[in-house]
Amino acid sequence: MVLYRMLKDLDPDSYCLISQRNYSSEIYGSYTGKLPGRYCKILTELRFRDSVVFSRGLLSPIGVAIRLINVLIALMWIPFRGIQIARILHKENCEAIVTCTADLINMPAGYIASRIIGISYLPYIFDYYSYQWTEPFSRFLANLFEPFLLKGAARIIVPNESLRDELADRYGVESAVIHNPYDGPKVEADLPWPSSEGEIRIVYTGAIYYVHYDAFRNLVAAIERLGRDNVCLHIYTGDSHRLLQSEGILGHVVYHDHLELSESLDVQKNADILFLPLAFASSNPVIVKTSSPGKMGEYLASGRPVLVHAPSDSFISRYFIEHECGFVVEKENADDLADAIREIIDDKDKRSRKVANARQCAREDFNLALIRIKFLELLGTENSQESPARME
Repeated sequence: MVLYRMLKDLDPDSYCLISQRNYSSEIYGSYTGKLPGRYCKILTELRFRDSVVFSRGLLSPIGVAIRLINVLIALMWIPFRGIQIARILHKENCEAIVTCTADLINMPAGYIASRIIGISYLPYIFDYYSYQWTEPFSRFLANLFEPFLLKGAARIIVPNESLRDELADRYGVESAVIHNPYDGPKVEADLPWPSSEGEIRIVYTGAIYYVHYDAFRNLVAAIERLGRDNVCLHIYTGDSHRLLQSEGILGHVVYHDHLELSESLDVQKNADILFLPLAFASSNPVIVKTSSPGKMGEYLASGRPVLVHAPSDSFISRYFIEHECGFVVEKENADDLADAIREIIDDKDKRSRKVANARQCAREDFNLALIRIKFLELLGTENSQESPARME
C-alpha cells in the first residue's frame, strides 16, 4: 500500500517493479489496484513444506531437518536471485534499487544485484529485518545479513523515529524517516460526536495477530468495567473471527468482514473512538517497539479521537504523547483504559483539542505529497518526469 501510494502518480516509465508474484496475470483486489509501471517477475525459490515441526510439545527431528534444508536452499538461492535482479536492472537501465523487508532473500539478493550493476542500494525497512522472522533459522540468517545490508546502503529508509534510533544504536547508521503516507479525502471540520445518539462505537480496522491480542483483551475488560451498555467494540478484519474469539476477544464486540479502502475510511470517520493497540506481552517486543501501523495516518486524519493502548517505549505511544494527538494508556491495566474511555466521552474540550492536533499531524507528517517529494529526493531526483529513477 505504501509503495502503491508513493508511485501511482509518477511517470510509469520512470520505475519498474520486481517481484516473485506474476502481477501481469494475477487478479487484483480493489484495495490498491495495479500500478501503471512495468512489472518484472523473478523465479520463486523451491521450498519443502515445513508446517509440521512440533510433535507432542517437542521439536520434531523431521521438521528441524526440513527447516535446515530450506535455510541451505535460501543461502544457495540468494546469489542466483541477485543475478536475476541484476539482469533486470541492466535491461531497464536502472539508477537505483529499493528493496523491502517482506522477504528474507530479496534484501541480500537486491544488495548483490546493486553491486553487480554498480548502482545505489536503498533498503526500505518497513519492519525490523532481523527481528521480524519468528522461525529461528530465518532470524539467524537475517542477523547475519543485516549489518552488511545496512552499512553498504547508499541510504536507509525507515517508517518511524523509533526504528531509526534502534538501527543507529546497533549499527551506527543514519536512516531517513518516511512515515507511512495517508492518501484519502479531507474530513469535514465539525462532525457530530457521537455519530449516533445513545451509542458509543469503538472501532478497529485491519489485521489482528499476536502483536495485538492482550491489548484487545484489556479493552474488552475495560468496556465491561464501564458498566455502560451503549459502549461496544466494532472490529473490521479479514482474520478469522472464531480465532480472535478463542483469544478472549469477545463480549461487547461486534465482528465485521474486511473492508475495501474507501469503505474503511468511511467507517473510521463515523466511529466515536478509534482503537490503536499493540501487545504488552508479545514474544517479539522489539517489533512492537518499532512498529508503524499503516492505518496510523488514516486514524490521525479521520477527525475522530484515537485511543492508543501500547507499551510506553513503542513508537505509537511516544508519538501520540509527544504531539498530544490522542488518548494514550501505556500500562496493561483495564481500569486505566476504562478511565481513558470515560475521559473521551465526558471531556468535549480535550477530545476536540486532541482531534485538531491529530489532523495537524496528518497534514505535516503523513502528507502523501510531501512524503513523495522526500522519497524522490532520497533516490536522487526531485521530479521523476525530468530525472527518472527506477526502483524495485
